[in-house]
Amino acid sequence: MSDRVSSRVIVYICAVALVGVAVVVFSPRLLGGTPGFSWFWVCLYLAVGILVDTFPIVFYAYGVSKVEIVVSEAVIFAVACLFPPQVAAGIAVIQTLVSDRLTHKEAIKSIFNMALYAIAVGGASLAYHRFVDVSLDFLAMENVRALVLSAVWFLGSEYLLLAGLFSLLSRGSFVRTLGSLVRTTWLTNLTLLLLGIVIMVLYWQNPWTVLFLVPVFVVLYYALKREQTLRSQTQTILEKLVDVLESKSPETAQHSKRVRAWVDDMCDELGMESSEADMVLQAAVLHDLGKVGLDDNLLRKPGLSAEEFHQIMGHSAVSASLLEGLTLFQGGRDIVLHHHERYDGNGYPDHLAGENIPFGARIIAVADSFDAMVSVRPYRAKSLTVTEALKILDQERGAQFDPELVVTFTKLVRAHLATGDMTNFPSTVQIDSTDGVDIAAGVQV
Repeated sequence: MSDRVSSRVIVYICAVALVGVAVVVFSPRLLGGTPGFSWFWVCLYLAVGILVDTFPIVFYAYGVSKVEIVVSEAVIFAVACLFPPQVAAGIAVIQTLVSDRLTHKEAIKSIFNMALYAIAVGGASLAYHRFVDVSLDFLAMENVRALVLSAVWFLGSEYLLLAGLFSLLSRGSFVRTLGSLVRTTWLTNLTLLLLGIVIMVLYWQNPWTVLFLVPVFVVLYYALKREQTLRSQTQTILEKLVDVLESKSPETAQHSKRVRAWVDDMCDELGMESSEADMVLQAAVLHDLGKVGLDDNLLRKPGLSAEEFHQIMGHSAVSASLLEGLTLFQGGRDIVLHHHERYDGNGYPDHLAGENIPFGARIIAVADSFDAMVSVRPYRAKSLTVTEALKILDQERGAQFDPELVVTFTKLVRAHLATGDMTNFPSTVQIDSTDGVDIAAGVQV
């Protein structure tokens, strides 16, 4: 995180830290007293929390940072409801400090993590103890209400604070980052939250019965670890497919790599969070994978019959079918399948139109078409110049291409030409007889 920390991020972390301190300091006054607790169980839960906190099980990347999912989330939520706000927040902060030191996390990341837990745990504990009635049954309506309020604060504050940080780091939309964060982690967090409630129930029945949950923690750890392994294996398989593509058709592979480079620039320009951008980037590399099954002579043939052209049109469906078995890449599969759809609905294979076309497919369509136009192809006597290609993109705004994405892409091409950075272009590219740096975005091309 520290390599790209801006002043806004530092201010944000300081503000979160101040709120965390305020929660710890003022929670006893808001509660009006301190419920009883045992220091023995405080120390035991702290030790357990530190132990499990040093073994993260799932990582989700956002911008230049990432969020870790650990089994200790269940322990921490139970702590929030079992102990007074100051004590619960203290356990969370100390646990985070020690585990972050053991795992060698950066100081600024540790500060944010401690502040985050002080707010999430301290606030959840305050909500629970403010509304719980210990004279009633644990699952009495009043106590269930207190538990729900505590859970909403616990997860809600974590999601909001993390989304704020990641949107600042990636310079992306807060709403989109929050939505992506919730979408990718809600099931795991809900599972851990329910496990935390089980810990609470067992504690109130008999504190020692919590030890019977140790096998459950072990099974849950390995189950979630397996999910992470499947994600890594999916990534490895995708990399192998790229190797196959390059060995079978070097020309197609180089085209895909250039398309990926343009898509990478567009994802950055659009402020996409990294997990979504990674999916689009993988799809960009693999979008022409289906061509490896076509006859090489067909790909190099200057003139095509209707039947031959129909064969080539089928490559997007073939690419998608090759990715069918990769469960964790289903979003990317849809992007690959629809990268030849047209914005006006006249594309293939499913004649999708406008916003119904996956956003990643619309991005790839622009980059793919541009690179094809400025590259030497068998069906064309010579490649188009950059100026000519951009004019065609502009003419097809709202017809073949997403109009806003054409504007974004043209801006990026112009920036590359202005700096003399030709890494995204084929080696034989021609700018034009005019000064390519003066190419303007949108209708001014």
